[in-house]
Amino acid sequence: MLEQEELCKNAIKKGRLKAVKRPVLIAIIGYIIGIIMGLYFNFSIALFYIPIIVIYFFKKTLKISKKEFKLISLKRYFRYVKLIFNFKIIIILIIFSIISNFIVIFQNKKYKSLYTNNQLISGEAVVIGEKQEKEYNNIYKIKYNKTYVYLKIDKKSTIELNYGDKIKFSGSFIEPKENKNTGGFNYKNYLKTLKIYGTIKVNKIEILGKEKQNFIFKYAHLISKKIKEKVNLNLDKEKADILIGILIGDTEEIEEELKENFRISNISHVLAVSGMHVTYIIIGINLLFKTKLGKRKLNFIIIIVLIFYMFITGFSASIVRAAIMAILIIGSKIMYRKNDVWNSIAISLFCILIYNPFLITSMGLQFSYLGTIGIIVFYKNIYVVLENIKITSKKLKYEINKKDTKAIEKIKNILAVTISAQLSIMPIMIYHTNLFSIYFFITNLLVSIIIGPIIILGIIAVIMSFIINPCAKVIFTIIKLLVDILILISKISQLPFAKLYIPTPKIWQICLFYCIIIISKLVHNLYYQKKLNATQIRMRNLIALFKYKMYLNKKRSLMALVLLGVIILLVEFYPKNLKVNFIDVGQGDATFIVTPYNNTILIDGGGSESKNYNIGKNTVLPYILDKGYTKIDYIIISHFDQDHVRWIVIYYARNKSK
Repeated sequence: MLEQEELCKNAIKKGRLKAVKRPVLIAIIGYIIGIIMGLYFNFSIALFYIPIIVIYFFKKTLKISKKEFKLISLKRYFRYVKLIFNFKIIIILIIFSIISNFIVIFQNKKYKSLYTNNQLISGEAVVIGEKQEKEYNNIYKIKYNKTYVYLKIDKKSTIELNYGDKIKFSGSFIEPKENKNTGGFNYKNYLKTLKIYGTIKVNKIEILGKEKQNFIFKYAHLISKKIKEKVNLNLDKEKADILIGILIGDTEEIEEELKENFRISNISHVLAVSGMHVTYIIIGINLLFKTKLGKRKLNFIIIIVLIFYMFITGFSASIVRAAIMAILIIGSKIMYRKNDVWNSIAISLFCILIYNPFLITSMGLQFSYLGTIGIIVFYKNIYVVLENIKITSKKLKYEINKKDTKAIEKIKNILAVTISAQLSIMPIMIYHTNLFSIYFFITNLLVSIIIGPIIILGIIAVIMSFIINPCAKVIFTIIKLLVDILILISKISQLPFAKLYIPTPKIWQICLFYCIIIISKLVHNLYYQKKLNATQIRMRNLIALFKYKMYLNKKRSLMALVLLGVIILLVEFYPKNLKVNFIDVGQGDATFIVTPYNNTILIDGGGSESKNYNIGKNTVLPYILDKGYTKIDYIIISHFDQDHVRWIVIYYARNKSK
């Protein structure tokens, strides 16, 4: 027992050393805590830490007497908290959470007070974005007074702006709208992720000069524009838009229906520039220059290319993460140091959140980092599970040759990566989209076969189009075929049961899900890991003891489970209060009622005169899903004006109702 006690102490010391070796990881955790507290609670976190510090130092003064060793002891296992919460780590967490908390609160106040609705604004600015064509206006992103805003110009105006133009304007400020209903889209928060304060509707405007933007951004934008021109010249619009999305992450021109198909099929990640692109860029540079340059010079070239690629792709969260992680790995080779993957993730996330802490709410950032962390944490466990699936048929075993075995291994590898990433992003994806793709195994497996060739051939074709366009056309012909296959894969979303609508999960449910999969991983390690440490041996013994106790008390355990089931059923079916919810649909009405016996009634579905805005998809459906319902039992229509029944058609297309 004394030996186990000593081993336990050594494990705690080792854990502390690992945590202290990753100060950036601890710092980013503290930074994220501060951001979340500032965003959702809007108060200074420093006040929260004062009682915690007092309790910590008070506990230090207490003398705790040594007690006899026990296998099951809450106090004993609570000491494992020391692996995280030792003094150095607490100080790092407190300092960085206070810093980020202050930044978020300060910036939130700035977003509220800097400009007010209908405020008259005039001055000089620089255009830093391409034209976005809307129904009645053209929108440009401009830099004005060290802030970013959108400039709205009426389509009737003859003035055309280009990237880098210096302008003089006057107009009125339009404050971005917040979500009016639960679960609705918050446009104001979305603009914060882009560092945009709002929109200025122009009254007067004149161009003062051309090409006034920073030369690095100017040339990066120029290259990006030329890439788009070359792709559009060699492919039809639909395929060109998809290839541009794959190569440089610009998905503005892709049709909404096609985006929706990619989203439902769970392959929208191919339209975001990420680690896969970085890998192919590194491989390409190695193939071209490996024999001509030494490793050290080659690594410097790769770093420069990756930095410039971030400029071309507009610094999206996924490419920044992948590029910084790659640069850190290459940098560690240059300096002959070992790279730590967790520190690399932390540093890349730090760079993003220091630039804009509101990006923590971005779906792209959440999916990118959670997917990467999921692969790192769960890949080995899932691969072991897939490895243990054996073919029982002797006939099949005999027929499978070496080539087939290699193909099966590749499929297992792809599935392990896909499942690992999906496990980690699933609750967040459901939280944001309320959708779960049934066929994600098939779509991701098929996409993994063709996406590599599309990226490689796409890069080669674009480079060739600048040198010998006829040769590039041949490569573009092959790309056209591959993109056609990709579009075909996305149409799996139109198959029966391809998508499943799920109510918005609560935060505690998301936390519970992550706790379950992490505990499952730890338990799996206890039985499949070759070398176990003292803590793992102890936990394995505890599980065995728990199983034995359950076996001895079969009847009591069964009765407890039955009682728990009865309580859950009573809570579920016990009559509740009548709930009447009025949904803000702009013009028209929509009322959602939940009866005491959990029946749902929708009175009118709302509507909109604008053809470009789907009130049902964007307002009514998210509201109902956020309330925890996926089915409406009854629909009542008060009268048949368009602003009262327009959404009903959409509803019937998706659901069956009484």
